[in-house]
Amino acid sequence: MPRFARLRAAEVRDVRPGLARMTLSDGSEAYALTDLCGPVKAGDELLVNTAALDLHLGSGGAHVVHTNLSAPYRGAGDPAPPGRIMKARYLAEQLPVDAYEEATGDAPDDVDVETLPSLARVRVVLCVLHSHALALAATVRDATGTAPGYVMTDGGALPFVLSDLAAACLERGVIATAVSAGQAFGAPLEAVTVASGVAALAQRGVERVVIAPGPGHLGTASPLGFSALDLVGHAAVLDALGAVTALAARASSVDERSRHRGVSHHTRAMAALAPARTAVPVPAGPAAGKAAGEAAWIEALGERAVGVEPVAVADALARCGLNVTSMGRPLTDDRRACAWLGAAAAWLAAPA
Repeated sequence: MPRFARLRAAEVRDVRPGLARMTLSDGSEAYALTDLCGPVKAGDELLVNTAALDLHLGSGGAHVVHTNLSAPYRGAGDPAPPGRIMKARYLAEQLPVDAYEEATGDAPDDVDVETLPSLARVRVVLCVLHSHALALAATVRDATGTAPGYVMTDGGALPFVLSDLAAACLERGVIATAVSAGQAFGAPLEAVTVASGVAALAQRGVERVVIAPGPGHLGTASPLGFSALDLVGHAAVLDALGAVTALAARASSVDERSRHRGVSHHTRAMAALAPARTAVPVPAGPAAGKAAGEAAWIEALGERAVGVEPVAVADALARCGLNVTSMGRPLTDDRRACAWLGAAAAWLAAPA
């Protein structure tokens, strides 16, 4: 069951459209999705969800404001919601959005329901971690001068606005635009599915795309028990629509957990299940290090290992002015992670 506490906002800070962070009267931290619960000011009495921190989980390191008891939110007062597609469906916070799929025609008769769109010119990289995806996007932007698009799945956090990194990437032009797909919400573009999200980007001339969950990846020791497994299904659909797909391997030289040292066991599970045409870019050349011999297990799973000389992720992030952390550590401290992400970035940066 959810767990709630009544606390007051002692200090409100880091306010941007859709989000406010604050310190509560007991010294704990919280954030409010202000499009859902309304604005918060110092002194307001709040009902906050404490479940994640009561269990000593990370979950962003903060409680979540459920209701502002001092000023219950009544919405913007607009009698006509922007769209009819509901996200966070059947929760008290469910909200209507103006989704890409609704905008494909003025009426149902205007939509060609017989013909699937072609994504033949689109290149897509699928990433396990949110931070890795946006670091990869920054590296592609730095290498090509053209920003890729980002599709955020609902495998992690649902609110797009919760990601400081995504906000910084949009502000600095590191990503051309972003789509929140499935139950995720709040990006500049909304889509019902990941495939539709990629189609929406392609329609806008964005033909390099990075797909990943939002922040808050859920992982277990089980080979199937992690939230990014659905990327395999997305790869299959995109492959069938003609897109060229690749899997960015999650790898680490600093992760304390043995199952994530080297190439993560979750990446291996995804490679075993992904479509045969989905490539796995492998670091090659002087920067490859220990990754040079990794192609064998990928090929043994029936996947295409593609040797690519990595682009320097750390240099790209520095030029973009981004400080990216992954699992609480600076990404640039993890040479193996950067090598594999650099290979995936080089693959995405290549001409279609």
